[in-house]
Amino acid sequence: MLSIMNVMSSGDNITAQRKNLVLAAFGFSGAAALIYEVAWTRSLSLVLGSTTYALSTMLGTFMAGLALGGYLGGKFADRNRNLLAAFGLMEFAIGTAGLLAMPVIGVLPPLYFAVYKAYHLSPSVFFFLQFLLCSAVMLVPTTLMGATFPIVSRQVTRSMEDMGSSVGNAYSFNTFGAIAGAFSAGFFLIPLWGVKAAIFSAAALNILTGLVLIISSGVRLR
Repeated sequence: MLSIMNVMSSGDNITAQRKNLVLAAFGFSGAAALIYEVAWTRSLSLVLGSTTYALSTMLGTFMAGLALGGYLGGKFADRNRNLLAAFGLMEFAIGTAGLLAMPVIGVLPPLYFAVYKAYHLSPSVFFFLQFLLCSAVMLVPTTLMGATFPIVSRQVTRSMEDMGSSVGNAYSFNTFGAIAGAFSAGFFLIPLWGVKAAIFSAAALNILTGLVLIISSGVRLR
């Protein structure tokens, strides 16, 4: 069992080696995030349809989770001392939430049919309920994804003078990872092995990254 008190109380004076570890982990996190996005969009489009409204709702839900996570993560980063372990815990949680979202997708078709039958003549209500259906799949993992950015930014920034370059480096690692994730999901994972395999791959990447970060933080598993 992970001692959460150790996460809250341990110091987090990050070294250059740890900074590189955090940046690499943030890159892998970005790759996993875009694999999820491509896989979820593919899965949900089979349920909600591939209209402009449906795709916009999916993307809007994804971005809403990131925004909410960024807000909550900023508050969390200011109070937590062992941010490396906290980052690892969030990555582990993202992977777990990604796996748990799979059975939720499986029960959406009858729910969507009921929503469509009852409210398709009331567009505003119908689109809001579509948003809620997407949120059931995306909101928890995307909120956790968004929360990682302020936690990573806080770790890689050593002073106000290097804030711009440090945060910019973190963002670039995450973006390059996102490009790799989107490319691999669209051209390899889904065409060769399917949506479920893509989601399992993203979850495995999150969970392994989280375990490496937790172990590197010095927090003991017992």
